[in-house]
Amino acid sequence: MRTKTITAALCLLGSVAVGCADVGDAADAVADTRSADQLLRESDRTMKALTSVTIVRHVTSATTGNRSTGSLTTDLKGRCTFKSTASYGSGRARMEQIRIGETDYIHPNDMYLEMWGRKTVPAMRHKPWLKSPVSEARGADGLADCAWQFLSSSLGRATRGTLTELDGEPVIPVKVADDETEEGVHTFYVAAEGKPYLLRVDYKDPYFRRVTKYSGFNDRMDIQPPLPADVLDLSTLPQGDS
Repeated sequence: MRTKTITAALCLLGSVAVGCADVGDAADAVADTRSADQLLRESDRTMKALTSVTIVRHVTSATTGNRSTGSLTTDLKGRCTFKSTASYGSGRARMEQIRIGETDYIHPNDMYLEMWGRKTVPAMRHKPWLKSPVSEARGADGLADCAWQFLSSSLGRATRGTLTELDGEPVIPVKVADDETEEGVHTFYVAAEGKPYLLRVDYKDPYFRRVTKYSGFNDRMDIQPPLPADVLDLSTLPQGDS
């Protein structure tokens, strides 16, 4: 990155004739004068226009040390897959979810079933997958929505940082205070070359540390329901048992 930036500067000065055609992106990044708010707006529009994206989020509690990880691949509308792992002391809850339209398919482990927001019955442990309407989801279930909010609604004043690198990619960081949480700070990393994709968001406050990474922009998705033989439809259980 340093070499490209130096070469771009020399090309702009007219000192180098060979190789200048290859550094246009770097030169554009150096000359980028968009404000922090402009970067966030452009990035938000770009991300909302995607037909698919993969989102990986790691959350750590600053007080307990408990950790959770979630990986969502979504069309940002009604089809998505989600895998989550959460540690609680010595235990670990795992869950895989497929959401297609108004139906959830849920593949839980035993600890997940112990913690989710609905009543459990022995029959739910006899099939790998549980089928349930999206309308029945509870907060404690920890299920994902296929839609995604890229920018928090509680963002305060944005401050643009200097051009840097993230995993080998040139990015422009934008720091924003969280208006709802004291000492809460978001750092958005916006791609400095090509489309202004949002590549990563770090969040930190006195209680949590959260890292969210975005990839797989507009990749092909093929989301299918599990085999019927592997599915227990919770609506078939006696009323009050799910």
